[in-house]
Amino acid sequence: MIELLLMDADEFNKVELFEKAMDLVGECRRNRILKLRKQESKNLSLAAGLLLRYAFFLANEPSLYDEIVISDNGKPFLPNQEYYFSLSHSGKFAICCFSDDPVGCDIEQIRENLPRFTKKIFTAEEEATFHSLTTKSEKAVFFFNLWTCKESITKWMGKGIGYPFHIFSGMDGQNVKKTIYMEEKKLYLKSYLFEDYVVSICAETQEFPREMERLSSDILMKN
Repeated sequence: MIELLLMDADEFNKVELFEKAMDLVGECRRNRILKLRKQESKNLSLAAGLLLRYAFFLANEPSLYDEIVISDNGKPFLPNQEYYFSLSHSGKFAICCFSDDPVGCDIEQIRENLPRFTKKIFTAEEEATFHSLTTKSEKAVFFFNLWTCKESITKWMGKGIGYPFHIFSGMDGQNVKKTIYMEEKKLYLKSYLFEDYVVSICAETQEFPREMERLSSDILMKN
């Protein structure tokens, strides 16, 4: 089972709605949000918390949300590993991937002005493919497909962006690979394009949802 949930965090630009949602996400998430400086960042973290809370509701285990603890590197998890989840946000969207097995996900807004550190994430073959592309648009789509794919893999590993991206390949030509072996385990990869965003998932099963479930604050705050 994999759930992939999405929310537009701009809904929380309404102060009354933001404050109401803050009451629902629990003390740990509230404290993390209050430490953020920008309202945009607060909105995204709040949306991620609401999506995760709703995922436990879908699993008929709402009380487990309150059992989440934070690791030394800032990653939320369940001590008894009843479920696994991964959160991410970019632009105005937050996502939550929720599963019975370890999972990683990432979302990025596609933009033509790429980060300066692009070479640090490519294998030699990926770099050659990148430079073979002729337009900024093609290069941007390739880069963010690759970036989200690799970050989803390292999130599955529990290591995030601290793991060297250039030592493994996530691409088959211009497309994200369907499978990859990491830490002696076969993993499955899936990417979704919508609007000007790309989302990637890394999981131990290939039973991915056909599409993301986009949810409004009204639905998320009813339960």
